[in-house]
Amino acid sequence: MPPRTTPRAGAIALAIAATFAALAAAETALRWLRPEPASEVIYPCFSIPDPRTGFRFAPRGVGRIAAHFEFDHEVHLDSLGFHDQEPLADGDADPRVLAVGDSFTAALQVPDGETWVDELERRLRARGHPRADVVNLGLDGTGTDVHLALLEQYVPRFRPTTTLVAFFANDAEDVRDGRFTRECHRGYVLSYQSEAQRDALRAQVDAVSEHRALRWLFQRSYGVRLALVALEGPATPYRLNFRQPSRAALGLGPDELRRREAWPRASFEALARFAAGCDCGLVVVPVPARRDLSASLELARGLAAGLPLEIVDVLPRIRDALARDGREPADLFFRFDAHLNGYGNRVFAEAVDEAIDWGPRGRSAAPVASGAPPTPSAP
Repeated sequence: MPPRTTPRAGAIALAIAATFAALAAAETALRWLRPEPASEVIYPCFSIPDPRTGFRFAPRGVGRIAAHFEFDHEVHLDSLGFHDQEPLADGDADPRVLAVGDSFTAALQVPDGETWVDELERRLRARGHPRADVVNLGLDGTGTDVHLALLEQYVPRFRPTTTLVAFFANDAEDVRDGRFTRECHRGYVLSYQSEAQRDALRAQVDAVSEHRALRWLFQRSYGVRLALVALEGPATPYRLNFRQPSRAALGLGPDELRRREAWPRASFEALARFAAGCDCGLVVVPVPARRDLSASLELARGLAAGLPLEIVDVLPRIRDALARDGREPADLFFRFDAHLNGYGNRVFAEAVDEAIDWGPRGRSAAPVASGAPPTPSAP
């Protein structure tokens, strides 16, 4: 005779079945709703240390980027280690344009071929410059000092007719914070400024990597993801594979930041000295910020006051494009990620194209951002 089921055992079995059914229903609902905290935030793991800039992207690197259920794709780098197609050979490019900047220029958040640099190149070729070559030198998490170091390396190599310094508001903060080294460790991107910080981050990642069961559950259950985010916050290492010490651990307290207040201005002074001698048609093009479209422009104006730097204001053309398309400024950006989305990259490229004179030396067609030529001064 089969064993007889008692009422108590039946009730327990029914409760367990009901619990599993409820969990399955909740998981199904979460996968349909896709709440942002349940998303993965994945940085491509192709950063390598570099003595000139702190870190670089590995030449021909390939990596996945994903965040907030807004983008999830593979990024492919060129032979220089930038998010771009291969530059044309010497002598084949006319005009040759260099574009340097931070994450808004690297534009890893949009698929290959959809950065504003790619779009600008297509626009130039379509409007009568079939051999135009716009070379992307974007490197995320960097400031004006690093951008200048990149120009010092690549301007002599490419001898551009036009050089675009795409300045974003937080580039000044990146200069104050100092340069970081990055490396990839067990699938995590580690960002640090000292060996002690590197060792601490490696130990943190090693500890998380040992929890294989929890990592397995996180990969497969949105419910587990929400629970971990609730317990550890949105930057839990189970969700975010980018690790950097806190500002306190970096020694970036108020007193230290006050000591570094002059660093952003000094970086613009160095950029002006470079522009005066490079014969590379250098102009600064502020990139709009989601919280305030004019924030980058206003900060660039302040940092460049009195310096012989050309600053191109593309905001009127961006606003014209938004009005033409019946769109709002927020439509330029991802909802949760603050970077330009595909539409934003296209509009920014259009504005840059219309604001620049692509003549023999590619100087700015618009007045400098201050509204009048700056008074040269000895940096």
